[in-house]
Amino acid sequence: MFATLYRKIVSQKTRENIYQAFLGGWLLFIRNNITEPIKAKYYIVLFSLRKPRNAREQSLKEWGLVGPCPYPYLWVKDYREQIKSVSIQCQNGLPYIWHQDKKLFFRRGTKEKDILSNYLGLLIEQDKRSAHRYVKEYDELGNEVTLLDIGGAEGIFTLDVINNIKQAYLFESEEPWIEALEATFEPWKEKVTIIKKYVSDTDDEQNIRLDTFFYDKSTDDLFVKMDIEGYERKALAGAYNLLAMAKNIRGSVCIYHKKDDPEVISRLLTNANLTIEQTPNWLYMSRELRPAILRFHRKEE
Repeated sequence: MFATLYRKIVSQKTRENIYQAFLGGWLLFIRNNITEPIKAKYYIVLFSLRKPRNAREQSLKEWGLVGPCPYPYLWVKDYREQIKSVSIQCQNGLPYIWHQDKKLFFRRGTKEKDILSNYLGLLIEQDKRSAHRYVKEYDELGNEVTLLDIGGAEGIFTLDVINNIKQAYLFESEEPWIEALEATFEPWKEKVTIIKKYVSDTDDEQNIRLDTFFYDKSTDDLFVKMDIEGYERKALAGAYNLLAMAKNIRGSVCIYHKKDDPEVISRLLTNANLTIEQTPNWLYMSRELRPAILRFHRKEE
């Protein structure tokens, strides 16, 4: 009765804010520091008693052995050792690290431990053995390719392929990241354009559809990288004409943010007559193993 009255009196938005302020943090702490470590130990014990029956169980075994994190791979431990030797430097008040002989800048004021943690995840994600790897080989992106980096953040993927590609559009709307991106890509400012908008299925001051963005631009030889925290389906819906009509279009879309992403995003891509391929293995997200990336392509001779 009290719960019903509470829902009637207090709006859903206010209830969500109360939850985040008073309960969300505690529940997250309990999950990260108690529940998940217990689950990891359970898998260690289980698979010490019997062998994994399939690839999924093998991933759960490895997740247990490496400890709670999104990456269920034993080789993660190698990167944890490697990251200890990474040096953080500063230029004009912006922190940066040397990545593949290039400066990779991070947001102003970011703590060193957060930079190292972020960079560790980035290295793991783009390892060739990772389910989160966007491409099999970087040289797949030849010098005629235009890259759309949707959800640019620190821009490490664009930085990895910057010397291969013709040009890049980085879509990133968070102002602290804009400053870091401009610093990172200063040496390549002639071929990199930063778009300060969200990619979505509407057009307004904050959002833009890819169909709108490419209305007066060439759509030949595109590579689309899309990692936008669960808004991938909206971005794809706003890019239907581009996906259906562009020549030699390829890309990678994250499919782990929402539980039904694999089905929904697969349908959006195949409806545009694109061939899709799911990367092997999984990520551990939202307390379960989930597929990570859908790669797609359509090559027209």
